[in-house]
Amino acid sequence: MVKNETLHIRVNESVKKSAERTLDVLGLSISEVVNILLHQITLVGGLPFEVKIPSGPEALIVKNESELFEKLRIGLEQIQEGKVVDANVVMARLKKEYGL
Repeated sequence: MVKNETLHIRVNESVKKSAERTLDVLGLSISEVVNILLHQITLVGGLPFEVKIPSGPEALIVKNESELFEKLRIGLEQIQEGKVVDANVVMARLKKEYGL
């Protein structure tokens, strides 16, 4: 298929560099990934992945310093209340469930 269209997009520099490092390991360029994405959008009739607000471990990502300090405060409270799991127990679960 002839490629005769050009896209010009603006992205955050650190996001682009991080993605390029990951894609380099996979042997792909950003241009190739955009082409794959556009093909998949056509094939599946929408985005080929779910777009949602994280509620699992991804929700631990902080947006600013005050949010970070609030999450740290909550974590310290949980430690003081004894709401902890031994690291060896966690590692055993990961090995059992995911073969890590």
